[in-house]
Amino acid sequence: MTWRCLRSRSLHFVIIGAALFGVRALRAPSAPEPGKPERAPIVISAERIRLMQSDFVQRWGAMATAEQLNALIEQAIEEELLYREARALALDFEDRSVHRRLLEKMRVSDRPGRSHEELIREARALGLDDDVVIRRLLIEKMRLILAEDPNETPLAERDLQEYLERHRDRFEQPAELTFSHIFLSASTRGDHLERDAEAVLAQLRSQARSSEAAAELSDPFPLGLQLRAYSENRIVSRFGKPFAKQVFDLEPGVWSGPIASPYGLHLVWVHEKSAPRVPQLAAVRQQVVQAVMAERSAAQLARGLARLRGLYEIRVEGRDDPSSPGPALAARSGK
Repeated sequence: MTWRCLRSRSLHFVIIGAALFGVRALRAPSAPEPGKPERAPIVISAERIRLMQSDFVQRWGAMATAEQLNALIEQAIEEELLYREARALALDFEDRSVHRRLLEKMRVSDRPGRSHEELIREARALGLDDDVVIRRLLIEKMRLILAEDPNETPLAERDLQEYLERHRDRFEQPAELTFSHIFLSASTRGDHLERDAEAVLAQLRSQARSSEAAAELSDPFPLGLQLRAYSENRIVSRFGKPFAKQVFDLEPGVWSGPIASPYGLHLVWVHEKSAPRVPQLAAVRQQVVQAVMAERSAAQLARGLARLRGLYEIRVEGRDDPSSPGPALAARSGK
C-alpha cells in the first residue's frame, strides 16, 4: 500500500469506524466469538515489582507497604490494558502529538528533502513508536475514550440537587462571624497594655457605647475595626488560632475581652454569628455540574476497565491473592 493510499480520506473513515466499533465492543459485554484470537497475557514479573519497590524507596525514602505496592501493581496493570487496546484500535494513526514525537526522534537521522510523512513511516518501521512518551499519550487517550458515555442522559435538576445533598460536607459553607473590636497596641502601650485594656473595657460597659461610638478609644489597626462575615479560618489567618477560638466562643451583643493577638489586645463586640450551612443549588451550580460529570466519567471508566480486564489473562508473579502481594506465582483471568 502506498503512502498516498494511507492518506486517502475513505481509508481514514474505515479505520475510524473500526476504532469506534472496537470501543463500543469494550463498553458492551458480549459472548466470546468462536475462533477469536486470544490476547497475549499481561504479566507483571517479579523483576518489575522489584523495580517498583526500588523506585518507591528512591522517591519516598522508605519501602512501600503491602497496600502501596499493590496499588502500584494495579496501576501497572491498568496502564498496560489501556496501552494495548489503544494500539489495537490504532489511536496513534492520525495523532498529531504522536507524529511530533516521532519526528523529534528522527531528527538525528534526518536527511534534506524528506517529507514528514516519510520520516513518520520510517520511524514506525524502526519501532520508534514503542516509546515511553507515546505510551503515555495513548494511555491517556484510551482513558478519555473509555470515560465517555455515548448514551449518557442529560443532567436533570434532581440529579444536581441529589448530588448536593449527598456531598453536603464538600459544599457546606462554614460558620461566619461579624464583629467589631477596640485595639490596644502592644508596641504603643508597652507595660501599660493590660491595665489600659481593663480600663477601656470598664468604660465601654459602664457607658453602654455602641461599637461605632467606641471606635475613638481604639489604637489604629490596619485591618479595620469592623470585620464582616469572617470564617474561623479567615480569622486565624489574620489574628492567629488562639484569638479565633476565643472570639468564636463569645456571646453576641456585649463587650468582651481582652483577647490577645500577635498585635496586642482586643476588646470585642460580636454582632452576628451564622451557623454552617449548605448553599442553595443556584449559588454552586457550576461546581456541582462539574462534580457530577466527573463522577459519571469515573464510573464509566471503571466499567470500561472492568470490561478490558475480562479480555485478558493477568498474572502477577509473587502474588498469592489478587488483593495482596505474596510469595507464589498466581494467575488471574477475567474470562
